[in-house]
Amino acid sequence: MSLFCKYVMLLLRVRHCSFESSLWKSSREQRISHLKNILEGEVLLSKSKAEVVELLGDEYNHYYVDRWKYFVTDLKSLPYKMYLEIEFRNNAVSVCRVKLV
Repeated sequence: MSLFCKYVMLLLRVRHCSFESSLWKSSREQRISHLKNILEGEVLLSKSKAEVVELLGDEYNHYYVDRWKYFVTDLKSLPYKMYLEIEFRNNAVSVCRVKLV
């Protein structure tokens, strides 16, 4: 996780919790609390695209594209939206990172 993202999460006083697929899919408000576990753990690394869809859901990502994005939160105190970006190599997750757009 980048230093800037850690700083933003500290400013927002984000409470981290372990990853739960059902919570990720059902509650967008709680997604930010799962980020640390996703980025620093082994939740997604080396998973196939089908496994990622099963864990995170299908958010208009195209199967033939090797870079997927999942909306995390709208930072109201900053003019940014936070996304989880996932890169695939040979149909397996190779990199997970947070992007502020």
